[in-house]
Amino acid sequence: MQERRRTLAPPKPTDREAAEDADARVSSREALRFLTRAGRVLSASLDPDHTLERIVRLAVPRVACFATIDLARDGGRLERVGFAHIDESREPLLAREEPFDPRAEGLIPLAQVLENGQPLMVVDLEADWPRELPEDLKALERLRRLAARSLMIVPLVVRGAPLGTLTLGSTRTDRFYRSTDLSLARELARSAGLALENARLYREAQRAIRARDEVLSVVSHDLRNPVSRVRMAAELLIEAEHVTESGHRPVGMIMRAADEMTRLIEDLLDVARIEEGRLSLEPASVRMETLLEHLEQAHAGMARERGLEWRVEPPSPSGLEIDLDEGRVLQALGNLIGNAMKFTPRGGTVRVETRVGEDSVRIGVVDSGPGMSAEQLAHVFDRFWQARAGDRRGAGLGLAIARGIAQAHGGRLWLESEEGEGTSGWLELPV
Repeated sequence: MQERRRTLAPPKPTDREAAEDADARVSSREALRFLTRAGRVLSASLDPDHTLERIVRLAVPRVACFATIDLARDGGRLERVGFAHIDESREPLLAREEPFDPRAEGLIPLAQVLENGQPLMVVDLEADWPRELPEDLKALERLRRLAARSLMIVPLVVRGAPLGTLTLGSTRTDRFYRSTDLSLARELARSAGLALENARLYREAQRAIRARDEVLSVVSHDLRNPVSRVRMAAELLIEAEHVTESGHRPVGMIMRAADEMTRLIEDLLDVARIEEGRLSLEPASVRMETLLEHLEQAHAGMARERGLEWRVEPPSPSGLEIDLDEGRVLQALGNLIGNAMKFTPRGGTVRVETRVGEDSVRIGVVDSGPGMSAEQLAHVFDRFWQARAGDRRGAGLGLAIARGIAQAHGGRLWLESEEGEGTSGWLELPV
């Protein structure tokens, strides 16, 4: 005879247990929403002081009645970069104008959290506050003036090193912190620490970029004069009667090299001008037919050398005149055409077409080259970037300069491309 097994149903939870479980679920959802919002705040800016100030304003009153953020400085001191209290009349008690020594001011728990990197939670300040040291009583008295009832202090840790502290306090008699609150505070501190690290890395990158740009600017200015002298000397050699026919070739190579160096120097200076918003324009009324005629003449020779079909289609309707800096626009379009001819194989096509709208005109450079992947297309306007690693046929500045010229005219410049389908570069200018 088969034995029957009895399955005992789990005991029903009491009303109190059910209420606590419901509170925990609500608390978890609220914590998740708070951390999501805090993450958006922390990622919105790379100014750490401004961001941390917003974090304490976000924490009060959602997860705390008062909050402070202190960052470690030299000599074991702390600098208060953010504070808030639900009672505005008590906020002056939290303010710190200068960096302070927490131990000298009796804030032993704050100093300990910073030193050992471990969080501190005091559920009930009156019942649980440690009273082994007289200095601890000073901190307790400060917290009483803030009407504090429960307290958490968590470290802001980056790569294992405490960078500061986050303090959250409750002034409610019916709201004492629990372990779930401490987990929330630690997660918030972790996110704030990452934001601090990102801000530090960003500042270092910006300093490195500024240093590089300053070096490029100085070197570009200093190189312009000697390069000009090299070209002038080459011209004098060609004009000299004693230079033989065979000597003209190497002198011509010197002149072409000097011209290439001059163009590179001007590109470097243009990039610096664009970054600083100093790119000068000399706009004048220009007929589109004239602009396109100059464009066709300027690049016909290169197209022949590379064995490419080169077409510049006339604008429709004709007779359009717009205000622009012709030299700068020809430079921007020339950079698009130079890229198109560089990558289009022999026998391919590079053409220029114009689309006239009600309030703008678009000039497109369309080629039958190999096209680009989406990943390459995302980087084409990065300075010093090359589509092909190791390609030294340019400095990787042309498209960045072309876009800067378009923006200086109040227009825009973009590329459209697919692998195996060629590339189209478009310059849009307001009419």
